[in-house]
Amino acid sequence: MGADRQPVAKELLFLGSVKWLENSAFDRHDLAALLKHRAAITDEPVPLVAVSRNGVSCSGLEAAYGPKELLDAWRVPRSR
Repeated sequence: MGADRQPVAKELLFLGSVKWLENSAFDRHDLAALLKHRAAITDEPVPLVAVSRNGVSCSGLEAAYGPKELLDAWRVPRSR
């Protein structure tokens, strides 16, 4: 869950799920579970995000990230 502050959020920015399975992609069953969790938390259309080792095989997400995107986000440019 991404929010604007802690410990008590005023605004939810996104709700996500991490599926780091060796052979399975984030699929419609995972999306259904994420939608169920969102409905339990809020009535707002909070964006849904997936992080998956083996891709995404469904639509309905605002964003999806894999290993390359995670590593690229943490790389620090080296000064010369």
